[in-house]
Amino acid sequence: MTDKPIILVEDNDKLRRMYAETLEAVGYTVMRAPDGEKAIELMHKVANPQLIILDVMMPRMDGIETCSRIRKLQGAAQCPLVFLTSLDHPETLLDCLRAGGDDYLMKSAPIPEFLERVQYWARKGSFDDIARRRQLAIRELEEIMAESGNGASADPALGFDIQNRLEQLTAFLAENEEDVGEADDEGFYRFGYLVGLVTAAAPVVADSQSGFKRFLRNLILKSGFLAGKEAEALLDNYERIVNQKDFRAGWTSGHAAAAQLTAH
Repeated sequence: MTDKPIILVEDNDKLRRMYAETLEAVGYTVMRAPDGEKAIELMHKVANPQLIILDVMMPRMDGIETCSRIRKLQGAAQCPLVFLTSLDHPETLLDCLRAGGDDYLMKSAPIPEFLERVQYWARKGSFDDIARRRQLAIRELEEIMAESGNGASADPALGFDIQNRLEQLTAFLAENEEDVGEADDEGFYRFGYLVGLVTAAAPVVADSQSGFKRFLRNLILKSGFLAGKEAEALLDNYERIVNQKDFRAGWTSGHAAAAQLTAH
């Protein structure tokens, strides 16, 4: 086993400790980071670690943006990078690989599988033919999305508009989070706020049920406005909670707040 460390980036304290202690128990040296910004700082100290394990859903700077920045720092001398995610949606996994990830592992995977995957990528020579295998995985995910009708819009202008609105809403949430308000059930309220905001600010997205949820998921991922697992539970049960009191209160607030965005 090499002296090069593994960099583990995970915002959940319990998971970060569990994964790190698991790896250290079998002999790996682990450097821990609670977010993307700290991960970038570590990359200035360790230019080419043995492996990077990177959470997707993190506040401020998500895993996909962190990966892109790390790859720019590394240049041609890149080490393997594995994403940790609770999101098994093809579009999210595709974004991970396109950003420069080499593999992904579900957080629900048992520890033996986690260790097996880490050992595969950490051993010498595991990155041979890595570009070909990444492209193969990307192509497979693109085919899955095409078959399910979840691919990108065929209209380039529409796709640009949607992406632009996603960026605007992400920035808006960062600038106005203190004004969001509170409720008895904070998760329902914040989710309702997002739904109301998107419904008013991006009506073309709201017209498509699958596209609407995909847009919400991407907005949550980029903004960190809701925790990953909580967000997935809310999205999965969307139809059941739309009449819940705190959701409706959040929706009203978010819908009204959109006027600040659309006024510009």
